[in-house]
Amino acid sequence: MVSIKLSNLIKNNIHRHALKKYPEECCGFLIGYAKDNILICEDIKTANNIAKNPQKFFEIDPYDIINIQKEYRNTKLLVIGHYHSHPNNLLNSKPSKKDIDSIYDSNLCWVIVGINNNDIEYSAYMPKLTKENTYDLNKINII
Repeated sequence: MVSIKLSNLIKNNIHRHALKKYPEECCGFLIGYAKDNILICEDIKTANNIAKNPQKFFEIDPYDIINIQKEYRNTKLLVIGHYHSHPNNLLNSKPSKKDIDSIYDSNLCWVIVGINNNDIEYSAYMPKLTKENTYDLNKINII
């Protein structure tokens, strides 16, 4: 099973981004590498949320996707996933149907940060192709 390693610094940076964009959902990229079935996140890069209703959904700007791919094309690091926030919602449940419907790369990890007042909770998922040729998100461990 795949796990993702998120340092306290990475979590704090995601948390700051989520608070800055609150009450809208923030989004960004997880930068790192894979080793022995562990995704190791070394950095994050923020992205623009261009969703029509950013308080309820996120959509990463396609220009940000292209630019981040170009930036890490010839480096040892790569985009290992992305993150987004769920304002006013701790994550004791699965990602939303809208989240699942927006999967564009089955190799990317999803980190979701739930924020409710001063409480914060991180969860991580990997896409899995279903028999119906759609995706589901399976929860993975954060280490």
